[in-house]
Amino acid sequence: MHLSECYRLLGVPRNATLDDIKVAYRRLARKYHPDVNQDDPTTTDKFRLVQEAYKTLKDSDKSILGNDMFAKNKVVDNADSKRASTAPPHNPPPQKQPQRNIKIEVKQVNHQVDPINSDPELKLKLDMLRRVQDLLKQKKYVVAIAVVEGMGERFPNSPEVIHWKAVTYHRWGSELILVGKLREAEIYLNKALNTDPKNRELIFEVKRDLERVQQLKNKSL
Repeated sequence: MHLSECYRLLGVPRNATLDDIKVAYRRLARKYHPDVNQDDPTTTDKFRLVQEAYKTLKDSDKSILGNDMFAKNKVVDNADSKRASTAPPHNPPPQKQPQRNIKIEVKQVNHQVDPINSDPELKLKLDMLRRVQDLLKQKKYVVAIAVVEGMGERFPNSPEVIHWKAVTYHRWGSELILVGKLREAEIYLNKALNTDPKNRELIFEVKRDLERVQQLKNKSL
């Protein structure tokens, strides 16, 4: 996930401190936690996105901090070496430094804006995913496939869309096995395999159904 996407998901500016990021993450994590949104299946996807964004920004912050500390230490070491080589034999009396006014910038973070629902594209994707899940519950597999394939064209690289596209193919393939349409079932089960090959749990179930298809084919011979 790109850093700009992470800042946008958490609703914080790019110059936000790690404390600002933590506050935003905790607020959204409480809001979208699946345990408090059991009637809304899309909150699971929102919760995962928020977690991924927070982890990415936190790791990025550590990397930047490490580079800054290295650079600062290098500058200090160079300055100390230079002073040591040019220092006079006797230290002059310390001079009183003039007082300077230090301007402290106080950043205000708006924690009331919901960055997920305020993003039209992301909101559209989550609404469509909710529709797919509802269609699957109603066993309207053909319609669900049409919706999820349209989403695949619009959001080709979205992990959530890829996941639910594979799940939809698998559900329809399993249903086709029950009604004896083994050839069509095999086609959609293979589509599920090719759509999300990194999903181990799904792949295990799909391969099990493919074995069922093969066994039923052998019995019919």
